[in-house]
Amino acid sequence: MRAVAADASAERPRIVGDTRRRTPTTGRPADVIAALAASARAAVEEAGRSLHDVVAVGCAAPGPLDHRSGRVHVAPNIPGFEDVALADDLSRELGGLPVFVDRDTVIAAIGEGLAGAARGHRDYVYVTVSTGVGGAIVSGGRMIRGARNTAGEIGHWPVGLTGPRCGCGSYGCVESFAGGRNLAAQFGSRDAGSVFRAAEAGDPRARELVERAEAALASLAIGLGNVLDPSRIVVGGGIAEHEPGHVLEPMRRGIRERAFTVPAAAVEVVPAALGPDVGMIGAVLAAQQRIAGTAGHRVHLESDS
Repeated sequence: MRAVAADASAERPRIVGDTRRRTPTTGRPADVIAALAASARAAVEEAGRSLHDVVAVGCAAPGPLDHRSGRVHVAPNIPGFEDVALADDLSRELGGLPVFVDRDTVIAAIGEGLAGAARGHRDYVYVTVSTGVGGAIVSGGRMIRGARNTAGEIGHWPVGLTGPRCGCGSYGCVESFAGGRNLAAQFGSRDAGSVFRAAEAGDPRARELVERAEAALASLAIGLGNVLDPSRIVVGGGIAEHEPGHVLEPMRRGIRERAFTVPAAAVEVVPAALGPDVGMIGAVLAAQQRIAGTAGHRVHLESDS
């Protein structure tokens, strides 16, 4: 886990304190929350400030979750983290500071929309290609949430009628083909980087897996372009950053060759601009919006009123 203290007086928050520590794996949510609070206090101390100087806290968490109440329904990669009132519990640990929680990909989309590669765009999709595949959708300057706040789970957009079983229990999902964890597991390696290196060296199995991942990402981009008509698809995440030729280029090629002509002419597929700080900057900006009373929907201009 990572916590930062930031000066949010400028358009792009300036990080002034930064701490990292391992996420507890005890299976006790209270231990995770205590570690989050300790990290936050350490970041504030590193910045030479105290909690009395903090206006609000933004927290990015895996979902699904309820961003209004700050309750996490389940965090699949954190043992025991189910039905946790994260915002309320973390607020108590931090002396009553207002804490705002949102899904990690939504937080990243807010960061890229207000201070990154989608700045000035009212219709865009944020895509992360890393250990998994995820995203968030902004239309008309507003975050699309859906009936149960799961809109934007584009990693589970089905792009194949058959294929490897996905972690969600289905099959044919983009993530099952292109997520780093799945690529590594299917090749029998420790990480996705090994698969890309083996493919470049001519390994036929690795090459097959990489080409299949590229095809899945291309189909995802085509679907996003045709259905949502965004002006930008912003692509971040570790694999996208280190292997743009296997991520961004197939997405661009897919749109160019197979998408509807009109939306294809309007959309650009671009790399994310905020790098590893996207979650931190996004969390600060999201907290600013929430404390201003926009209930986590606004990205550019619109509020809930």
